[in-house]
Amino acid sequence: MVDEIALFFRRQISAFLSGVSPDPLIEEHLLLHPLTQDIPTPQALISLGKAAGGMTESIARIFDIPPNKTLTVLPNGYPSPSPAYPTFFGPHPLPDQQSLRTLASVRNFVEGLSDRTTVVVAISGGSSSLLADPVPPVSVEEKAFITQQLMTAGAQIEVINSMRIHLSRIKGGGLASLLSPRPFMTYIFSDIPGESASLVGSGVMSPIKRDGPRMLHILEQWLGETISQNVRRALTEGPLPDFSSLDSPKKNPAETIASSDTLLPLALKFFIQGSPCEHLPRHLLTGELRGEAREAGKVLASQILWNARTTGQGSVWLCSGETTVRLAGNKGQGRGGRSLELGLSLAMSLSSIDATVLSLATDGWDGNSSLAGMIAKTRTLADPILAQESARALEGHDTAPFLESHGMAVKTGKTGTNLNDLLIVVVPGPGQELR
Repeated sequence: MVDEIALFFRRQISAFLSGVSPDPLIEEHLLLHPLTQDIPTPQALISLGKAAGGMTESIARIFDIPPNKTLTVLPNGYPSPSPAYPTFFGPHPLPDQQSLRTLASVRNFVEGLSDRTTVVVAISGGSSSLLADPVPPVSVEEKAFITQQLMTAGAQIEVINSMRIHLSRIKGGGLASLLSPRPFMTYIFSDIPGESASLVGSGVMSPIKRDGPRMLHILEQWLGETISQNVRRALTEGPLPDFSSLDSPKKNPAETIASSDTLLPLALKFFIQGSPCEHLPRHLLTGELRGEAREAGKVLASQILWNARTTGQGSVWLCSGETTVRLAGNKGQGRGGRSLELGLSLAMSLSSIDATVLSLATDGWDGNSSLAGMIAKTRTLADPILAQESARALEGHDTAPFLESHGMAVKTGKTGTNLNDLLIVVVPGPGQELR
C-alpha cells in the first residue's frame, strides 16, 4: 500500500511544480484582482529572485510590456526567460561584488525610464543577495559573512532579512525610493511563512522602519561577541536609511500572488485528490511550520502516532513552512538541507507504523544537497542498520547521500518557482485497503 502511494507521489511532483509556477498563479491572481481604473497600465518591469524568469514572461505578456522595458535578475542556475528579455544572474544566498554591479545595472535601467512610466516590481524568494548596497562602513564581504553566521546558527529567515535590511541602502524600501516619483506596483511570490510577505527580498519595495541598537541586540543573541566592529558601528553610530517619507503603501500596494495559503490547496489537488489515499481523513496542520527541522519532524510524528493509536484509522497530513538547520561545531560539512532533515526525522520517528512521507522544497534545491526533497516508506527505517545510518546522516547534516543511496531522493533541478517547503504524510491505517 505504501509502495503505491510513494509511486503516485513521485509521478505527481512534476505536475505539482507546474501548478505552483508563476504563470498559472499570476494569471489566476490578475483575473481575480484586475487593475482598477485609478492604476495606470504598467509599462516596465523588474523581476527579482528564483521565480523571476517565469514572472517576467507572464507579467510582460499579460500587460504587453516589450522585452526592452524589462529587467530580470536571477540566482545562478535558475530558469531564465527567453533570450529577448535582458537578464542578469547573481549569487545566492550570499552577496558578492556581482551584487554591487547588478544594482548598478538596475539603477541604469530605472534612470532610462521617464518619470511617468508605471513600473511593476515582481519579487520572489532568493532575491536578497542579488542586489547589494551595504551601509558604510560595512563591506559586501562583511555583509556576506554575517549572513553566513546567522544561517549557520539556525536563525529564522525573518531575523536574517531584518539584518539585511538594517545594513543596506537598497533593502527596506530602497528600490522603491530609487523608482520614485514613478508610479509602481509590487507583486510578491512569498517563501516566508505567515504574514511576512513584505520581508521577501528583504523588503526592497517596503519602507520598513529601522532600529539599529535593537537589531544589534538581536544579533548578539545569535552571534554573541563575534559581530564585527564595522557592523556594530553601522547599527549604533550613524543614521540608518529611512524611506518612510515615500508614498504610503495604500497608494502603492504590494500584492501577494502566492504563499503557503496557495501551496496547501494545490498540494491537496495534485497529491491527494484522485490518489490512492483520497478517501482518508485529512489534516491540514499549518502553513507556518517553523523551528529546527529535525525537532519539528519529531513533534509532527508524535501527533500522527497518537492519532493512529487512538483512532485506529488511516489519515493524511499536510503542512508547509520554513524550518531551520543549526550547524554546530564541525558537523556542518555534509550535504543536505532543511527539507531533507525535516522529512527524514519525521520518517524515522514513524518507523513503527506503515506510512509514506513526502518532503519537498518547491524551488528544487534544498540547502547544498542538489535534491528537491525525499519520499520515504517509514517501515523501511525500522531496520536496525538503516536506523543507525539515518541517525548518523541526521547527526552529521549529511542526509542527501543517505537518501540517494537508498532510493528515497527526489531530484528535479532548480524549478523556477519558490514557495514554502511542503510536507505530506499518509498513514493507510491497519488492515485498510487503498482505493
